[in-house]
Amino acid sequence: MRLFDPLPLDVPRPLVLLRLGYRHSGQVPEKTTRLLDEVIAQGKPLLAPRAVCGTFEVAREGEAFVVGGALRSASRSLAERLNGCSRASLFAATIGQTLEDWIRVLNDRGELTRALLADAYGSSAAIALGTSIEMAVAAEFRALGLTPTKRYAPGYGDFELEAQAPLMALVDAGRIGITLTPEHLMLPGKSISGVIGGR
Repeated sequence: MRLFDPLPLDVPRPLVLLRLGYRHSGQVPEKTTRLLDEVIAQGKPLLAPRAVCGTFEVAREGEAFVVGGALRSASRSLAERLNGCSRASLFAATIGQTLEDWIRVLNDRGELTRALLADAYGSSAAIALGTSIEMAVAAEFRALGLTPTKRYAPGYGDFELEAQAPLMALVDAGRIGITLTPEHLMLPGKSISGVIGGR
């Protein structure tokens, strides 16, 4: 099991702009650019990027794939990614709660534009988390002579969201402050999880 606390994180500005619906910086009004600069400057210190990751054996039981003896799924989309894989890395990651609390304060104050920009920044940070983890796992797998697959998460395609529970248990996501709601959604909300196969 690998704990990344903190996890090195770079949030590319073009990614934030894309979340806001802008394909390139030339489309952004000058006032929005200035405000976004302020939001990023205030929001960056509020990020607390952390992740936990573990590599487990992959087994096939009938139509289902089993990872780590506990995460069991008959998802066809997951099977496409794990077919031929002997191992899989499971991960959970979060940017923490502080930025979300700030977004809530901005909304409560009626600073809706700032809140929108801060939310886009937080969502972009969560996406960047996935990229950082993918790179770390890819390096680990390549050192073992394995080719990594693309990451895939519960809730996508037919990969049932209920798989979050065994995934979180296997990596002990509580160590980095992630919990699940009864509906299997992660808290803090700007958190991600996933499976990366190695074949």
